[in-house]
Amino acid sequence: MSVVKTVVKTLVHMEALMIYQSGEGQMIKKVLLLAMSLVLAGCLVTVDSDSRSLQSSWNEGDLARLELGASDQNWVANTFGDPITKLNYADGTEIWKYRNRSEKDTEVGLFLIFSVDVEEERTETLSVEFENGVVINYWVEEDRF
Repeated sequence: MSVVKTVVKTLVHMEALMIYQSGEGQMIKKVLLLAMSLVLAGCLVTVDSDSRSLQSSWNEGDLARLELGASDQNWVANTFGDPITKLNYADGTEIWKYRNRSEKDTEVGLFLIFSVDVEEERTETLSVEFENGVVINYWVEEDRF
């Protein structure tokens, strides 16, 4: 009985070797190699991101409460503080500007091989336009450096 088992095991191993050496075996080998590479790459690549506010004068909640034709200069000054710039025009309109600045630092690395540090500064400028002391328009401009 043990001779039969040995012959069967030998035949199974020979068949497996033939499949491995054929195209199917090469395909299986490539799939396994790809799977192992993906698993190892997940362990080797690191990403770390950190954001912080450098200057903040306003937020989205404040903007939501800003009403065209109803909010006045006193309300805007009490809500947003002193503007960084006040522009007066000949037609009587006035534009106040407020600025938010933030910084984002992202580090991407491949374990023990290299590391890249990317810093991005973002500036948002809120412009509020007044006519006769009442808000008639506002907009936000965004710059990234």
